[in-house]
Amino acid sequence: MTGRMRRIGKAAVLALPLAFGWTIYTAQPTPGNFLLGYLFSIVGIQATGLRGDSLKIRNAFGQMYNLFAYIMYLAKEILVAGLKVARIVLSRNMPIDPGMSVINTGDKDENELISAISAHGITITPGELVVDFQDTSDPGVLMIVHSLNMDISKKYLERDQAMRLKRIKGILGHD
Repeated sequence: MTGRMRRIGKAAVLALPLAFGWTIYTAQPTPGNFLLGYLFSIVGIQATGLRGDSLKIRNAFGQMYNLFAYIMYLAKEILVAGLKVARIVLSRNMPIDPGMSVINTGDKDENELISAISAHGITITPGELVVDFQDTSDPGVLMIVHSLNMDISKKYLERDQAMRLKRIKGILGHD
């Protein structure tokens, strides 16, 4: 298979989860809406230059499982963190301890896509925000994270990043 055909195939496969996301987001589960989402996804992939080069389709079932598990993990984290932040904000004395911490992505290959997805997973969680990246001599990229409550974040950031890295590599088909 030529390189061009392989890139087209990867883009076509990469557009599938985006089309499912479109269908769910628009709340119109019809074949026509899915097709529209698929076409928008193809156009978006082509327009952004994302060709799926870092996606390796080795075990499609395992990759879809990892995608589902990662989405469920993020949904749980967003819900739990949202409730904690709401409780902090609604309390009279607002018991917060804001601060910055540094966490390694743990990716030895220093893949930019993996770093970006990791940062996204942290940033969409209420109370935490990745504000910058920093190169290091150690394997991986350092993420500088601002947390609303440092005591809580220090306990969970590294553990959560290890799980996040495992799922993201599983989604992208990396070993």
